[in-house]
Amino acid sequence: MLAIALVGVLFCQDPGPGPQPGPEAGKEANSGQSAASKKLETWPDKEARAKVKAFEKALKPKQVSMQVRKEALDQLAGGVNRHLIKPLHQFIEKDSSVVLKKQAVEMLAEQPKERARPAILKLLENAVVTANPQVQAGLIVALGKAGYRGDDWQAIGEVLESDYEPERAPVHEALLDVVTQHKEAKAIPLLLGNLDEPRDKDIDGGANPPAEYWKARWHSWAVWKGRVKDALFAITGQRFSTAEEAKAWLKKNPVKAK
Repeated sequence: MLAIALVGVLFCQDPGPGPQPGPEAGKEANSGQSAASKKLETWPDKEARAKVKAFEKALKPKQVSMQVRKEALDQLAGGVNRHLIKPLHQFIEKDSSVVLKKQAVEMLAEQPKERARPAILKLLENAVVTANPQVQAGLIVALGKAGYRGDDWQAIGEVLESDYEPERAPVHEALLDVVTQHKEAKAIPLLLGNLDEPRDKDIDGGANPPAEYWKARWHSWAVWKGRVKDALFAITGQRFSTAEEAKAWLKKNPVKAK
């Protein structure tokens, strides 16, 4: 009995401290901070042009390490000026690092909206840039922050149903968040088509997508299905359990796109 009691005491004791992060972990954490973590400051044109010149000079050599590119990008972080838009746009197009591209996208979204928005839309048209789901998702989020307009729906409205692969789920989530944020009524058909659980209803149909399609679609839908309901609620003020229920309500209460 005494032995059992001692074992119980040992198991009930608080565990010792876990492994402590080394100095390199701290460096990695600091280097991973987003541009948004810095206080924004509107720079005069003269200061902005000087910083852009130094940024371009740092990136001029043919071979530039990621650390140097990161440091150059950080020199532009926290600043707001129209002169930053072009170099950030070019950096997003050309740089090979997804991490740095994402940081540059966040910084681009902070720039003056009347100029940042067209730059973001142009990047969304670049298939090479949007090939990476994380970068494409970041651009959609940036568009939502940089003065999204109803006309912009044509630039992002097809990114969900064009590719249901689970790796594109961040893109789908970003799209649904913009729909919710801006109450985009043009998205209603898309939302209705993705409200119910996706399932193969016509197994023997000649035009029916293969089983792999339905599997990918279901796994993506499972990630963001709640966002579909949230988006419909933002637009209609109603909660729906099924597409049929939503369609019946919308028939009696049509919502016009702005």
